[in-house]
Amino acid sequence: MRIWITGGAGFLGQRLARHLESRGHSVIGLSRRKNDGRTQSYQIDLASEEAVAQLHSVVDDTGEPDVVIHSAARQPGLKGELRDYVRSNVLSTLNLIEALIPTPPKQIIYTSTLSVYGRPGRNPVGETDPAGGTAPYSATKRWAEQLFEHLKSGTRLIVLRLPSLYGVGQVDSFIDGLARTSLQNQKLELFSRGELIRDALHVADVVAAIDLCVTDPPEPEFICMNLGCGRAITTAEWAGALVNALGSQSEIVPLDQEANQFDLYADIQLVQKTIGFQPTELRESMARYANELRT
Repeated sequence: MRIWITGGAGFLGQRLARHLESRGHSVIGLSRRKNDGRTQSYQIDLASEEAVAQLHSVVDDTGEPDVVIHSAARQPGLKGELRDYVRSNVLSTLNLIEALIPTPPKQIIYTSTLSVYGRPGRNPVGETDPAGGTAPYSATKRWAEQLFEHLKSGTRLIVLRLPSLYGVGQVDSFIDGLARTSLQNQKLELFSRGELIRDALHVADVVAAIDLCVTDPPEPEFICMNLGCGRAITTAEWAGALVNALGSQSEIVPLDQEANQFDLYADIQLVQKTIGFQPTELRESMARYANELRT
């Protein structure tokens, strides 16, 4: 199949491209930044006025895509105002949709975020729970979801709401921060006494879930599914598993200071039932990550 990946030069995009190419697919990366990998790529700012015309040119050059994986986004934590997130997460999505209307692909997979739920009324949070995230990143990712919900083109649409991702090459996630400290054998100080529940996945699990969607798409024309580790894991448990995997001498220090966050983890029964996704068990996932860091 011919597969487009927006954000192809990004953390998830590059891993996706390598994996799908190894599966025999023809992959084209679309990214605002130059892609230095081996994947065929086009440097396009999807939020620009020229984006639609440029995407039409990509179709003329390479043919119509069978699958589009939309993973380009402005990530949380970056400096910027709401308008910056609207431009990167909403306008880019609108331009992509407009460009695809004349030649709709068989399938679009959009990588959204669990943060669209905001502070959940219950845990684990499910797909039928209200999306109440008001931070710029959360709100604009939800608005992009809604754009896809209103796309009527005969295309199968899959929204995957992702937790925090970790892996070599990621720089701003909770797990990657713990790893940097652990590798230096420094104290791991955990707010809220280490009892805060966080959801996270190694990027390889997300790549596997997307591959399952590409290989054997779910039946509904539109479906939204949570991805996650599948159980309540506290920051203390995350830290302990990582320290053990790395063979670190870091001391885990619970602090009484409350974290500026809240408990959140996903109900993943729908994605397990629909595509057979199974998250990697914590110790195995930490061991894989530790091996990556060593090499």
